[in-house]
Amino acid sequence: MPIPLADFLLQNRDTILQAWEAEVRSIPAAQALARPALRDGLPHLLEIISAMMRGPDSELAAGLKAISDDHALERLGGGFDLRQVVAEYRLLRSCVLRLWSARGHPTPRPEEERIFHEAMDEAVASAVSRYTRARERTLHAMDLISAAALGSPDVAGFLLRLLQVLRDTVPAVDVAAVLLRDGEDTLRVEIGVGEGVEVGGRVSVGQGFAGTIAATRQPLLVHDASLDERAHSAVVRTADVRALYGVPLVLNDALIGVALMGSRGSTELSEEDLLLFRAMASRATALVAQAQARAEAEASLSRLRESEAGLRRWEEVFFGLGVGVVVVSAQDDTMLDVNPAFARMHGTTPESLIGRPLETTIAPEARGMLPRHATAANSKLSHEYESLHLREDGSRFPAFSHVTAFRDETGRVSRRVGTVLDITQRRVVEADRQRLLSTIESERARLAAVLEQLPAGVFIADAPSGRLVLANRQVSELTGRPFLPMSNVDTFTSAYGARHLEGAPYAPDAWPLARTLRTGEVVQGEEAMLKHADGRTLTVLVSSAPIRDRDGALIAGVATLADVTERRRAQEAALQAARFGERLIAIVSHDLRNPLNAIHLSTTQLLHSEVLAERERRFVTRIARSSARMTRMISELLDFTRGRLGGGIPIQRTPGDLRAVVRQGVEELEAAWPERSLRVEGGAGRYDGQWDADRLLQVVSNLGGNALQYSKPDAPVTLTLTDLGDEVRLEVHNPGEPISAEALPHLFDPFRRATSSHQGSSISGGLGLGLYIVEQVVKGHGGRIQVTSTEAHGTVFQVTLPRAPPPA
Repeated sequence: MPIPLADFLLQNRDTILQAWEAEVRSIPAAQALARPALRDGLPHLLEIISAMMRGPDSELAAGLKAISDDHALERLGGGFDLRQVVAEYRLLRSCVLRLWSARGHPTPRPEEERIFHEAMDEAVASAVSRYTRARERTLHAMDLISAAALGSPDVAGFLLRLLQVLRDTVPAVDVAAVLLRDGEDTLRVEIGVGEGVEVGGRVSVGQGFAGTIAATRQPLLVHDASLDERAHSAVVRTADVRALYGVPLVLNDALIGVALMGSRGSTELSEEDLLLFRAMASRATALVAQAQARAEAEASLSRLRESEAGLRRWEEVFFGLGVGVVVVSAQDDTMLDVNPAFARMHGTTPESLIGRPLETTIAPEARGMLPRHATAANSKLSHEYESLHLREDGSRFPAFSHVTAFRDETGRVSRRVGTVLDITQRRVVEADRQRLLSTIESERARLAAVLEQLPAGVFIADAPSGRLVLANRQVSELTGRPFLPMSNVDTFTSAYGARHLEGAPYAPDAWPLARTLRTGEVVQGEEAMLKHADGRTLTVLVSSAPIRDRDGALIAGVATLADVTERRRAQEAALQAARFGERLIAIVSHDLRNPLNAIHLSTTQLLHSEVLAERERRFVTRIARSSARMTRMISELLDFTRGRLGGGIPIQRTPGDLRAVVRQGVEELEAAWPERSLRVEGGAGRYDGQWDADRLLQVVSNLGGNALQYSKPDAPVTLTLTDLGDEVRLEVHNPGEPISAEALPHLFDPFRRATSSHQGSSISGGLGLGLYIVEQVVKGHGGRIQVTSTEAHGTVFQVTLPRAPPPA
């Protein structure tokens, strides 16, 4: 019964598609497709066209376009070209019309046929348009990928540019990552863009989203990754990712990796975006494989070059090494190879040694041990021994050998490699070392014997630790304690009760040896007190000095202790005796002044008496002169004892003029020496100051009298005054015989008198205290005295005095 075309499409849809499938299989790209993939959306397409015949509807037209667009994208992804896509629609149209016409008497409805053809034309046009746009977009992306591959030196750089191309081409993509296979069961995140991607993270194959894609080798799409357990991963965090899509990277049935892309803003990714991503992934798979192969080839080439370079270095080392090297066969002990150093030490060439038994290089008397050494080398990692080797000329030399055994793949020793060192010089050095050690031991024993015989105690301490390492027997005898090495020299002060002479204990770092170790100071004869074990206090002289190495570095310190307790006591006794004598002299001198004053008064009265006969007058004059001498001597003794016991001759300063003092002294000298000539020169300038006039009169009198006494009777004595500004100088000069060089350094010592061949007046010498008192008076004034005496210029005493006392 005749039916309309719209009903025919619905009732015979499967028949139409079976007929269409039979014809479309002739297209090469369609032959490999399964039926669901081949039919795609065409059944629904027929349904929409049937509905459009019954009444126009815009939604139906939009649905027709959507089906055609999706079909075009599927065919583009399946490898169909545009001609083949159009052929599919042409065959579908012809199958519908042929089957509809073959039924009995179809009802002619021109309007339905027109709608049918318009719908088919619209489907073809939509598919062609979508196919073309998608293909152009894909080709553009492929060009960018190819450029990225050419501009990237390594896989990581290429993948980074690939993902950048993806994000630029597919605006919906927020997150993208590429994981490459790392071993059999692991994927490693090689590169990623967007937040949440941990580059370097690892995922196991079969686990998680990427692992599932790697295991199944099929694309996977989820519309809300936050709700899909497979999408949860520590290396690609998808908590805020909605649509997530991944494809495997497979080349020649080998898994290379997985590519992922995700969107945070949408749950859907368009078919065109998915198609583009698959195409980019497919293209990237080949490029990554090529890059990996190239990188592996370059790595292999680099390893080969390194191996060749290592071989060359080994050859350079082998032939240039100064130590002998020999390679020996483990089967017959023949030499497989030797380096030039090994040949040279045996006096021959490498060519003459290769192939010969190793034992020919060993002295006959040492060859018996060779098998034992070979066995030892085979049984452990390495073996060392010394042996006697033989040169070609028959001479022998000692050698040290280090042997290592090398095994083949079965574990059997195939060869042994030995390094051989001529130790002739080492033997000589060892012999010299033994002789040196013997000499050192002898010197050490001699030093120990000397130290033990020294009358002084000797300490030796290490630097910088300060540890006491040695002490001789005298230390124990001196202190009454056995010597025990201490941790540090600083403890010596407390262990031996070391104190200064005034009784204060030594600080740890003030002990002489401690100072020497710290600063290198040399200490000579420092007096200290030590406590003896029996409670006695010892007075010792401590000396210390540093010990340095040849570079001048301080390595130790040595200290000596000498017991001066008895000498100190004797000195104290002598000092006390001297002080007692000085006090006695002072007392006696003081007590003698009264009777001498009485004698002087009596002689003065007698000399003024007119009734005294001339003979008695001479006697009284002699008594007067003797009493004057005694008075002068007693005055000098009193000044001496006052200076020694009182800390110096006291000086009483008053304003005065030094010229008046000098004139008075000269007048007294002229009265005592009327036959001698005294002159005063200079005097221009100022000579006022603060002086002790009586004491300075002593200076003038003693120096003038000394000059008169020790010069010729006709020689003049000259006193010269000079104004020096803040100082005044007095010079006393007499010509004649000079003072002897032996007496000159001791001229101002008490109780010492110079000798002279000249006889002056009747005034004889005193006690030898005059010059001593002069020096003390000058020093009391803060001045200085000097003396020069030569044959040509005579003797000059020069006194320099400051006008005012020095500030306190």
